[in-house]
Amino acid sequence: MSASTPSSPAKSPAPPLISVVAVNYNSLKWFDRFFSSLEQQTVFNRMEVVVVDNTSNDGSAEFSRSKLASWPNGVFVPTGGNYGFGGGCNRGAKAARGKYLLFLNPDVWFEKNCFEELVSRAEAGKIRIGFPLILDYDTDAVQTKGSVGFDLFGNVIPENLDNNPVQLFSVGAFFFIEHAFFDELGGFDEEFFLYSEEMDLSWRAWIAGEPVWWMSTARLHHQAASAGDRFVENRTNEMRRFYSNRNQMLTILKNARGPLLALLFTQIAFITAEAVVGMVISRRLSFVRWALFKPLADCWRLRSHIIEQRKRNRALRRHGDLWFLRRFFRFKFGRMSDLKSLFRSRIKIDPAK
Repeated sequence: MSASTPSSPAKSPAPPLISVVAVNYNSLKWFDRFFSSLEQQTVFNRMEVVVVDNTSNDGSAEFSRSKLASWPNGVFVPTGGNYGFGGGCNRGAKAARGKYLLFLNPDVWFEKNCFEELVSRAEAGKIRIGFPLILDYDTDAVQTKGSVGFDLFGNVIPENLDNNPVQLFSVGAFFFIEHAFFDELGGFDEEFFLYSEEMDLSWRAWIAGEPVWWMSTARLHHQAASAGDRFVENRTNEMRRFYSNRNQMLTILKNARGPLLALLFTQIAFITAEAVVGMVISRRLSFVRWALFKPLADCWRLRSHIIEQRKRNRALRRHGDLWFLRRFFRFKFGRMSDLKSLFRSRIKIDPAK
């Protein structure tokens, strides 16, 4: 009797080059184009698609779960709650296997070579963190080119759309980042919940000595209505001002080491003026509470968290405050468009929801 030849062990599939991590909360209306543009990617067979659901109730969770079940590279992650953008991204990153991660919301669609360009640019330039070119959803108009620095109040300075930056201070939308580097930085700060998570992560990347690159050949289209911590479409509400103002102060408290801590006091002066003007416009004293007193009180509540995060940054730090001042401080005002809208009395302020 001849001896049987032992069979070779089955090979596990190669890990994906890149994992797209999409945080969903009631985004069903965007899913058809979102998923179809993913299927058309030139490197689709080397990608992983992770949809993190923050307990949606519009049918988008069921839709994405069913869609991803038919994909060999699809992963559905239910959170069982609403953990905001940063919390959703962190849960998606834990489930992802890609060498690189791209974090975003599902209100986007991608041009066919978007992911190929991200990976090839990262591999060629040894880029660990970057920012794709973001265009309007229905046109090729550029939506944002990130931020090139900060002003006297700690507000970010948006890059002029006519310029072509190479490196950025922070981004205003979505992050492309090496998975290992994301873990090294500690991921997104889940205390932020809404707004400025990407600004905080940019600070930490630069503190660790890694530039944030603008990757202009990777193109995606984004629906702008849900974006930003500004007075979107000349309308804001008290809850938005709470998160925006609190998170701006948290970013400074966590990441400034010496002279830049002075930005905390100028930021408080700025949001105090904003609170008074907002109270006059809205004719509600509650606006002062939401825009000023509650952000200050919550920063105090989070003091232990801030101290812990500062210790983490100390271990990562390669650049100090003077280096940041020389490279990123600008004699401009980062909220000029908001100021113009205020003077024209075009801002509508809704109560907290």
